[in-house]
Amino acid sequence: MKKQLTTSLIAIIAILATLALSPGTCQAKLSQDQLHELAYDARALFRQATEERDDDKAQELYRQTILHYQKIIDEGGVVNEYLYYNIANTYLLMDDIGRAILNYKRAERFGSLNPELTQNLNFARSRRIDQVPVKTQKQVLKTLFFWHYDFSQRTRFILAGIFWALACLTACIKLWSRRPGRGLVWTAIISLLIALILATSVGMDEYRSHKYKQGVIIAPEVIGRYADRANADKSFKEPLHSGTEFDLLEKRTHWLHIELSNGDQTWIPDESAGII
Repeated sequence: MKKQLTTSLIAIIAILATLALSPGTCQAKLSQDQLHELAYDARALFRQATEERDDDKAQELYRQTILHYQKIIDEGGVVNEYLYYNIANTYLLMDDIGRAILNYKRAERFGSLNPELTQNLNFARSRRIDQVPVKTQKQVLKTLFFWHYDFSQRTRFILAGIFWALACLTACIKLWSRRPGRGLVWTAIISLLIALILATSVGMDEYRSHKYKQGVIIAPEVIGRYADRANADKSFKEPLHSGTEFDLLEKRTHWLHIELSNGDQTWIPDESAGII
């Protein structure tokens, strides 16, 4: 796994540097030369960490790597999937499952077509302690509407455009053809239907992302409460652990009201989780 993460980071760091140096990708807190230097140093630190035999030294090098990437985001104004993907890979090698999943999910927001992102995210999920099942209703929906859950938003958007173009093309051919066959009509209808289904799927994602935020527990463990008070009764017998994903229902001072994938709801301190 370490070899795969190393190869992936080195392969895409060149894209990161290109994006960082492109006009309009950053606000003027850091110069292009500074961004280039930070990206180069982050790659060097990461490589040193993967080659370091002393675990404590490796962990410190990984932390420095993340600080460099975070500085590109915070002070350079550069925000893209490659940065979050690299940060997630680094956290995964540090065995910080919660922050790894959090940053993989942040990278996913950009509609990445990178298959390694999905593969690494699934690997990180397999490492977490809490394997919360998906409630039956949602599992049925995932089976029936597999394209909505299995395809990234960018993939669905692109496919919707392709089928829309195909519907328009076949409709034009039918109008101009002297002997239009039924095949053209059905092709246009089916293509239009698929385009509308995919476009609706993308629209639902956009609506959900604005109405409901998602998050990940990043603390090693946290006790869920029935209310937003430290002395409230526990929601579960066992604490929740790093890497558990949730939907954010409500945010109050120092507390988050969350819903897990099985439908259970609880309150947790806000510092124990990261919001995507």
